[in-house]
Amino acid sequence: METKVLIRIITLLALVAAVMAGCTLPATPANAPAAPAAEASAAAGELIVYTSRAESLFKPVIEAFNAVYPDVQVTMLTGSNGELAAKLLEERANPQADLLVNSDTLTMESLGEQGLFAPNDSPEVAAVPDAYRAEDGSWVALTLRPRVIMYNTDLVSREEAPQTMMELTDPKWQGQIGAADSRNGAMVAQLVAMRHLLGEEAMTAFVQGLVANDTQWFGGHTDVRKAVGAGELKLGLVNHYYYHLSNAEGAPVGIIYPDQGEGEMGLIVNSTNAGIIDGARHPELARLFVDFMLSPEGQRVYAEQNFEYPVTPGVATAEGVPPLSDFKLADVTLKTMWDELEPAQQAAQTAGLP
Repeated sequence: METKVLIRIITLLALVAAVMAGCTLPATPANAPAAPAAEASAAAGELIVYTSRAESLFKPVIEAFNAVYPDVQVTMLTGSNGELAAKLLEERANPQADLLVNSDTLTMESLGEQGLFAPNDSPEVAAVPDAYRAEDGSWVALTLRPRVIMYNTDLVSREEAPQTMMELTDPKWQGQIGAADSRNGAMVAQLVAMRHLLGEEAMTAFVQGLVANDTQWFGGHTDVRKAVGAGELKLGLVNHYYYHLSNAEGAPVGIIYPDQGEGEMGLIVNSTNAGIIDGARHPELARLFVDFMLSPEGQRVYAEQNFEYPVTPGVATAEGVPPLSDFKLADVTLKTMWDELEPAQQAAQTAGLP
């Protein structure tokens, strides 16, 4: 790999570090699936997973997997997208990880283009919609998460709350908005999508408006949702499940799925993802784990515990989470937009995004 390309990718991934909300989750689901006895008994060994997901959110998936495959020891190494990407690239000649699980589509596509992942022709992977997987199955989305606006219901009524992303730039919200900064993958992906959909001038105006409104910037969304729930801020720009996590805790919060009107861009959707490392020591165990995460049982862990949208057809969302089919979605496929990342980042930074 050329040094310039390597630096570009490591820099990108450092900027889009994903921060997941921490919460206490129950252990193995009571209705854990039963694998065929021969398959379960044949699966044994150690599986090394690098993940940017919080341990509290990812551990229940491992526990559910081990309920079916008890002889597979899953060892998890957590870190930011940038840290893990740099480690994977350093180890490329002698891979130490079997699987990467992360939370940004652009990150996976960039690494996939560099050949970091092995092709995967699993039927479970093939069942995922084309927009959320690589053509050769080398990476695949696990869950979906649209960008939304949450608000404190003690301070803002639903009618008063912004109905579009651009309404966040209204001066009446000065000093009352929280958002993730350029270190966060979901925020960066949103700006790339907005530039693609609305043009660079509109995306730049959006960032400038947030800056002019004295938006309080955070490294991730957990602090945003907590500030809104506590009434420290009126509005927060987050992924949808942060609202549901706060709501489940009893915080006085509401949610707006923005840009649903005629001529408006619709919801921007990102994903969490998995890719088997090319040259991994235990590719079959990694494939088995990916298949489990995409199975109805694995998808239910993500949906019911973390309120995320399943990617496997036929798996229901958690109670209170409306199906994505209820909404107008943005006409954009993030996995095709790797070439648009750098100019979007430059424009956003010039506009003042910290």
